[in-house]
Amino acid sequence: METAIVSGEENMDEMDQSDTEYTLSASLKSFFISSTFTDFTIQVADEEFKVHKLIICGQSEFFSRMFNTQWKETAEDVIKLEDDPRTIEAMIRFMYGFDYDGSIHGRISPMLFSVRVYVVAEFYGIPGLKDQAKTKFEAAVQTCWDMDDFPAVITEVYTTTLPTDQTLRRVLVATATEHIELLLQKDEFVRALELCGSFAADVLRRLGQNQSAGNQRHKCPNCGASWGWN
Repeated sequence: METAIVSGEENMDEMDQSDTEYTLSASLKSFFISSTFTDFTIQVADEEFKVHKLIICGQSEFFSRMFNTQWKETAEDVIKLEDDPRTIEAMIRFMYGFDYDGSIHGRISPMLFSVRVYVVAEFYGIPGLKDQAKTKFEAAVQTCWDMDDFPAVITEVYTTTLPTDQTLRRVLVATATEHIELLLQKDEFVRALELCGSFAADVLRRLGQNQSAGNQRHKCPNCGASWGWN
């Protein structure tokens, strides 16, 4: 009986915590939507986002450092950023508890948008947003690898992320090697290999590992020759 009572109390505590988190999340969202009690402005291009210092400093290393070191922007309560407005909007919405959705931002593909969100999250020091962008990127690549903009995504990742950060690069390399025979039939993908030596090297390295592990063979779509390693 005592065990049942304790278990019931634990369940009640978990429910109370869940209710509290839901209420807090709903409050943050409502404050963002209504701009109630905002005390700082983020300008991007011709757009302005009214935010709360407590919210952005609590989640972003960049903004926390900015206010701790008394930049000029802290005295004026406004900062002008040179980033893409939609990407910054996604960053801000994340800090207020929203789930960003690249599909609402027009023509840019989910793959490219998640790359840009990931890069922004890295620059502004928001680990949670990086994790979400990575998850969305993986899902987008899994379903969109055969789209025309896949080569552009490769270029974007390899030019905007550091070589020491392999998070998105590993996703691209794994996908490219899995579908290499089909991708080699696409001129733009071949061009991406030619222009992005680091990506080509990563793909070759992964293919070599796969060959050693499974003795797979690949066929050239142009000449019909096949190759593999024993």
